[in-house]
Amino acid sequence: MSLKKLYLIPLLILFFIFTYYLIRNFSDNKIYIENSESSSSEIKLDDTKNVSPLIVEVIYEDLLLIKEGQTFGKILNNYEISNSVKSKILESLNSKVDLSKLNINTEIRITFTKENDLTEIKRISVLDKKNNHIKVIKKDDNYVVETSSILSFTKHVLKEVTIKDSLYKSAIDANIPPNIIMQFVNLYAFDVDFQREIRNGNKIKIFYEVFLDRKHIVRQTGNIKFASLALRKDTYNLYRFTTDDNGKSEYFDSEGKSAVKALMKTPINGAVLSSGYGMRKHPILGYDRIHQGVDFAAPKGTPIMAAGTGFIEKIGMNGGAGNYIRIKHLNGYKTAYGHMSKFASGMKKGTKVTQGQTIGFVGSTGMSTGPHLHYEVIFNNKKINPMKMKLPSGRKLKGKILEDFEIYIADLNKEMQVN
Repeated sequence: MSLKKLYLIPLLILFFIFTYYLIRNFSDNKIYIENSESSSSEIKLDDTKNVSPLIVEVIYEDLLLIKEGQTFGKILNNYEISNSVKSKILESLNSKVDLSKLNINTEIRITFTKENDLTEIKRISVLDKKNNHIKVIKKDDNYVVETSSILSFTKHVLKEVTIKDSLYKSAIDANIPPNIIMQFVNLYAFDVDFQREIRNGNKIKIFYEVFLDRKHIVRQTGNIKFASLALRKDTYNLYRFTTDDNGKSEYFDSEGKSAVKALMKTPINGAVLSSGYGMRKHPILGYDRIHQGVDFAAPKGTPIMAAGTGFIEKIGMNGGAGNYIRIKHLNGYKTAYGHMSKFASGMKKGTKVTQGQTIGFVGSTGMSTGPHLHYEVIFNNKKINPMKMKLPSGRKLKGKILEDFEIYIADLNKEMQVN
């Protein structure tokens, strides 16, 4: 046998062995893979029968403003929640804010989820009139309440204004907030007749607080710290000061005399003196008779204030005076108010009222030709002219309290110079 044939025999044997190996392994594996894929597909098809439906939870937030005639309960009715959940929310919120007294345009944010048509309220935020965020937050099966103020900064503002046309318009034109203007007017209600004594060219100065949120937006005004009213002959300076003996904040002049007097000359804001004290021809009866009070013309519904602290000794219809209140004060003084459209809530005989408290509203009841307040001051049972009475002063600071006050106003004057 030749050498070449000897080499071919082993090679042929190896070839057959390798071919057998390939057939044995790879041809079977292909069949296995095909069967495996088929089996796997069947399993997947079978498993889809047991897969749970897809759960989709979407979070929403509504920003709402209270409209006229709308209540918080009516707002909640727009959400598909159970009565028990609604009761929990209302009970939680009412513990911090009176929901029956929400102002128009009160801001309310409601965060809720919807899960396959089921609604769940997660959080409610109410911004009250004191700039507090009242939050009701869902925790487990209950709602908890959290309160936080949005006010972050206090700023002092100084405004100096020369009066043109009217004090109110001039102050508004100088960007002084309306409630600060009314505070200012009330401070001088004991000494100044704003209808007769204010003239063009008179000057006012007001140093007051404002409160800002985190974005430095003014959210609220505070108290007047200093006020000055310069008339033609006199200048009235008043400082807000808290005394250590009683912890109360009051207004005092530069000598420590209280701005508070026994009675206010004008117990109504924004009114016009339409008839003075003394003899006049009666507008209805048509003959001359003494007018033992003063009349202030004002729109129907204008609030009327108690001129001083005291007790109501008479209330009700009183002949030609219409709806009438008479208040007994200290030191022999009484004040009377006639022709009211209605009395303020809670007014009755024996009720104690404080100076500046609303007791009723301007009307035209009784013998009256139009809406106005008839105002009388009675001293020792004799009617006197309210515009000319000399009013007893309130408190006068003395001793250590006066020394503290003098240090305080010196510091405050320096602070105003910086502003």
